[in-house]
Amino acid sequence: MSDLATPIDAALNEASELGRAALETCLEKFAPDVREAFWNAIGLYYSSRRHPGAEETKTEPEAEAVAA
Repeated sequence: MSDLATPIDAALNEASELGRAALETCLEKFAPDVREAFWNAIGLYYSSRRHPGAEETKTEPEAEAVAA
């Protein structure tokens, strides 16, 4: 994979940042502990095997960390 960003990468990154900012704005009505719980749940979801792309082969450093 190339280290050079493509226009698609830039657009996806921008969309991701805008989406997260919009979500943060929506979450402002909740207490900080509720927001933290929400983001922890998101982190657990994406660290599990249930999310799209979870079936992709793990990179070697990740595989070594799991084996250790």
